[in-house]
Amino acid sequence: MNHQLVQNGSNHSSNDIVLLFNKSVSDIIESVNSYQVMSTEDAKFLQEHKEHFSQVMAKTHMWRTYEQKLSIVSDGYCPTLHAKFHQAILESKVQLDQSFYLAKDYELKKIEVSEKYLDLEELGDSKRDKLKAQKLEVEIQFLNYELQTMKTAMQYRMKEVRDWQQIQENLLSKMKALGMDDDTIWSKDSGEMISMFLVALTNLQGLKTATDSAERNNLLTLAVFSYNRIKEAGLLEEVTRQCNPMQMDSLQFIQNNL
Repeated sequence: MNHQLVQNGSNHSSNDIVLLFNKSVSDIIESVNSYQVMSTEDAKFLQEHKEHFSQVMAKTHMWRTYEQKLSIVSDGYCPTLHAKFHQAILESKVQLDQSFYLAKDYELKKIEVSEKYLDLEELGDSKRDKLKAQKLEVEIQFLNYELQTMKTAMQYRMKEVRDWQQIQENLLSKMKALGMDDDTIWSKDSGEMISMFLVALTNLQGLKTATDSAERNNLLTLAVFSYNRIKEAGLLEEVTRQCNPMQMDSLQFIQNNL
């Protein structure tokens, strides 16, 4: 089977991220240069290339590209529309869940910055308090930098959510066009037997090159188990029509050796 999906991802404004990062990277480079931990030559190098570093920090892709997402639900891993959909909603759930936690951590870090500003205001003029003030200022600088990286991470998290949503909607449309109802679509169990069997047939091709006895046993055991389940359910003829040539080869091997 060759279930084609829409070949484009959600729009992602990396220029917006760069604009957010420009000042943040510039500020952190200026701060690091003032610590006198690196040579004058290295400090100058950072300063001269700060705009490029802003691009690097903002545009280095987090998580997966759209093509990588499509590969996760490709036929070799998810041989049916139903299997693709359930992998897609799993990926979407993880990314959405992590977006919520990222939002919480961002808000807590903002509160932490506010608390440190209050700590600064409460300090006196003693030598110890002046040192505490310097320490707080460094901590605030880096907390603000962390806040910016979290904003960038959120944009990439939401790109993940948007892309997986696009993939899901495409799959939902295809399944409904085939007459599948919502209960069947949203039940992972309803399509697991067929999907598991097709994957087992694909993986059984590994017997031709596997040399480890445990690996060979696992491949064969799962394929035979799946074959028996499909046969007992009276689905063998239906599933056979869905098999590609490689899967048909594996199926004939099982039938000839049982």
